[in-house]
Amino acid sequence: MTLDEKILRYEKHYRKTRAYNYALSLINFDGDTEGPKDAYEDRAEVLGTLSLEYFKHTTSQEYEQIINDLEEDYENLDEKMQRIVKLCRKNLSLLKKIPPKEYEDFSILVSKSNHVWKDAKEKGDFSIFEPYLEQVVEYQRKFAKYYGEIDGFIYNSLLDQYEEGATIAKLDKFFAVLKERIVPLLQKINSSKVVIRDAFLERECPKDKQLELGRYVAELLGFNPNHGMIKETEHPFTIGISKNDIRFTTHVYENNILSNLYSCAHEAGHAIYGQNINRDLINSILGDGASMAFHESQSRFFENIIGRSEPFISIIFSKIQELFPTQFSDVSEREFYLAANIVKPSFIRTEADELTYCLHVMLRYELEKQLIGGEIEVKDLPELWNKKMEEYLGVIPPNDRVGVLQDVHWSQGSIGYFFSYALGNAYSAQIYKAMKKDLDVDKIILSKDLSLIREWLYDHVYKYGALYPPEKLIKIATGEEFNPNYYCDYLEEKFSKIYKLKFMKLSSFFNKLFSK
Repeated sequence: MTLDEKILRYEKHYRKTRAYNYALSLINFDGDTEGPKDAYEDRAEVLGTLSLEYFKHTTSQEYEQIINDLEEDYENLDEKMQRIVKLCRKNLSLLKKIPPKEYEDFSILVSKSNHVWKDAKEKGDFSIFEPYLEQVVEYQRKFAKYYGEIDGFIYNSLLDQYEEGATIAKLDKFFAVLKERIVPLLQKINSSKVVIRDAFLERECPKDKQLELGRYVAELLGFNPNHGMIKETEHPFTIGISKNDIRFTTHVYENNILSNLYSCAHEAGHAIYGQNINRDLINSILGDGASMAFHESQSRFFENIIGRSEPFISIIFSKIQELFPTQFSDVSEREFYLAANIVKPSFIRTEADELTYCLHVMLRYELEKQLIGGEIEVKDLPELWNKKMEEYLGVIPPNDRVGVLQDVHWSQGSIGYFFSYALGNAYSAQIYKAMKKDLDVDKIILSKDLSLIREWLYDHVYKYGALYPPEKLIKIATGEEFNPNYYCDYLEEKFSKIYKLKFMKLSSFFNKLFSK
C-alpha cells in the first residue's frame, strides 16, 4: 500500500468520525437550548447509543491498523500528518483502556446529570444533584486510573485531556504566581479611596433589547452569523459543529446588563477562533483549538482585553444608550467603563470582575484535585466551597444556587477543565503584549473595524489549529516561552490606573521566581 493510499484510508475513516461528532453535537445543543425538558431521558438513551457507536468506530481494529500503517511511514509524512498520527495514537491508546459498556453508561449518565443539575440549581438544592455527581466523579476517578498516572498523580491524566502537558506541578506553580501578585493588588484596591458608581447596572433592561445588544457586540468583534447562531441557555457555552456551524449561547438577567453583554463577547471569542481555523486542517483532528486554555485565551481576550477596554466601551456606548434610552440617560461613557471594570468580590464566576476571576478558578481547581485524589468526597463540596469562597474572596454564598451549583461543567463530566480559564487569561495577556508590538490596538478598536486584530490572530494563532502543542504555540505566537507575569503586569497596570494606585512593574522579580 502506498503512502497516499494510507492517508486516504485515514481520511475516509475520519469522515465517519466527524459524522458521529456532528450528530452528537446537534443533539446536545438541542437538549441544552430548545429541546423539551421531558424528553431528556430519551435524548440520554440516544446519546448513549450513538456514543457507543462512536467509541467502537474510534477503537476498532480497522482504525488501529490505519494508525499502525501510518506509523510505519512516519518519517515520510509531512508535519501535519505526523501530528495527526501522534494525536490519534494518544487518543486511541486512552479510549481502548475504557470498557465499551462503561463508556456508554457514562455518556447516558452525563446527559441525565446535566438535566438534574439544572433542576437542582433552579431549586438551590445540592442534594438533588449529589448522587449524580458522585457517579460522575467515580467514573472519572476510574477512567483516570485506566489512563494511568502522570508524574505520580491520576488527576494529571485528566488535566492532560484539556491541555497537553498540563500537570499539578506546573499548575500549582502557575497559580502560586497569580496568588502572589493578585491578592496584594486586591488588598490595595480594597484600601483605595476611589468609589465607582455602578448601581445603574442593575436597572431593568428588557431581554429582547439585551439580546440585540449581544448580537451587535458579537458581530462587531467578528462573529459571522452566517456560520453560526446564538441561543439562550442556563449556562452559556459554545459548540463547534463544523467550521460553518459554530453556535453559542447566552443567558439574560434583566437587572444585569453586563452579564449578557460579556457572555456574548466571551462566547463570540470561542466562535471566532473556530470560524477562522485554517481550512486545510478542518477535515482532521487538527481542526480545533490547540487546547482548551488556548480557546479560553480567545474568549477572555475578546471579553476582557478588548471588551472591557475604554476604546471598546466608547464605540458600543452609543448603541447601549440607543437600546436603553431611559436606563442610562444619566450615565456617562466614562462611568460605564469604570462600572464595567469595578473590582468587587462576588459569588458567581461568570459574573466576576477581571481581577478576582482567577481566584474563582483556583478554588475549583483545588477542590477537583482533592476530589480525584480521594481526599474529599462529593458530600463535602458545599461546605468546602463556601469556606474557600470566604478565604479567597471574603464572601460566603447564601445558597448553593450561587455557590457549588453555579457551574455546568461537573454535570457534563468535565473534570480537569477549570484551570484552563486562568491559564487562558495568562495566554491572552501574553498574546496581547506581542500583538501591541505590531498593531495600535486601541486605534483599531476605535475604527470599529477589528479585522486587523483578527488577521493578526489568524497569522499567530488561528491558522495553526491543533498543529502544535500549546507550549510550542504560545512561543510561536509571541516569540517567548509562556510567562504568567505578563498577565499580572496587565492587571496591575490597568487597575492601578482605575483605582489611582502607585504602579510598580514587578515582572523582573517574579520572573525569577517563576523560572526556578
